[in-house]
Amino acid sequence: MCDTYYLPTGGVRFLGKNSDRNAAEPQALSIVPKRQPSDSIHFGERTFDLPDAGHALALSCPVWMRGAEMGLNAAGVSIGNEAVFSRFKPAPLGVLGMDFLRAALMSASSAEEALANLITLTERHEQGGNGAYKGKLVYNNTYLMAGPDGAYVLETAGKRWAWKRAEGPTAISNSYSLTDDYKRVDPATRKAIAVVNERMACLDEADAGRIADKGSWNEYVKEKFYSRFSAGDARRRAVMGLLGPAAEAGDRSAAMAVLQAHAAPDPQRPAKPRNICNHDGDIMGNPTTASMLVEYAPAGGRTILWFTGASYACANLYKPVLLSGGAFTPLWTGYDYAEGSAGAEAYWRTRRAAAKRVRRNPRTADEKAAALVEAQARIFEAVDALPASASDDQVAAAARRIGSTVAEWDAQAI
Repeated sequence: MCDTYYLPTGGVRFLGKNSDRNAAEPQALSIVPKRQPSDSIHFGERTFDLPDAGHALALSCPVWMRGAEMGLNAAGVSIGNEAVFSRFKPAPLGVLGMDFLRAALMSASSAEEALANLITLTERHEQGGNGAYKGKLVYNNTYLMAGPDGAYVLETAGKRWAWKRAEGPTAISNSYSLTDDYKRVDPATRKAIAVVNERMACLDEADAGRIADKGSWNEYVKEKFYSRFSAGDARRRAVMGLLGPAAEAGDRSAAMAVLQAHAAPDPQRPAKPRNICNHDGDIMGNPTTASMLVEYAPAGGRTILWFTGASYACANLYKPVLLSGGAFTPLWTGYDYAEGSAGAEAYWRTRRAAAKRVRRNPRTADEKAAALVEAQARIFEAVDALPASASDDQVAAAARRIGSTVAEWDAQAI
């Protein structure tokens, strides 16, 4: 199971996600070059009737699929998705939400446009398909997206949907989170839980056409057994409890610490804390197999994508990729960013092999937390020392320093 959050602070904003999947399933970050804009989207065997804006992409993908668990495009739009379970069943042979996510990043130049395009994809195509590396798991999807224009939550159930704008710290997990706080819902759902006078209705659910109280989207669509089994509500509450202090700190260290957290308290069940960085024995046995943080600087500043390229966010360094002027510049050069790279998969496998002690024992990573923070700080220093218009020599020097720090950390058994 996964967790995704949006964290606006005083100036910097963050979108972070831990992708929790089969322990043996590699996940790699790839950078897809920009393309000529076209009238439709094509990747792998998928074709979608949406314009391809041609944006370069940074995608975190399980190695067996072309769709992405999370990603960032060159326009500064980032998206993470979550599996959710509804009484409105997904199609066994439908389209993976990860494919929708990639298509939205290919087509959108703002978070609002990503929202609109994900709604279009949800309405036009049956979502579902087998999203499991081993076995079978078919599910609906929720999305949290951010961009220069803000952030949005979109939740879907079959071809039904609801959304709201994320105004403050926001988290989604493997359960529906919207109650009666949605801004809009699809027409069929509106007739069921958000009835309006059609003669007076405008385009949202906050208009003068309302003739009854809004019902809860969550209660209307969720499948109760799976919602309890996934513990999504508990993990979302635990993440939200961490986001308050992280917002006060207002820096990337605090934002990363949310993704690396163990035993985060659930305010409703203090005796049962939750790991946000999951390990092999957690819930369904799915550990955090990749972690990503997108850092949005104040207007005019550069965007930085931070990724682990490895399982267990608590035991690995986040490596930086700069986004500036519509181009991605990786500052860790000891990695192959090509799509389908055997080298990136090999790195993931090497790091998992080195993590034998950590896999089922989060406390082992906690023992080295201070050393990890110190090593990560050296990477921060190298990035922050780069001027806005850094020369090739300055970028190369930063890359050498970062590469040395990563190599030193990775040489240790964790």
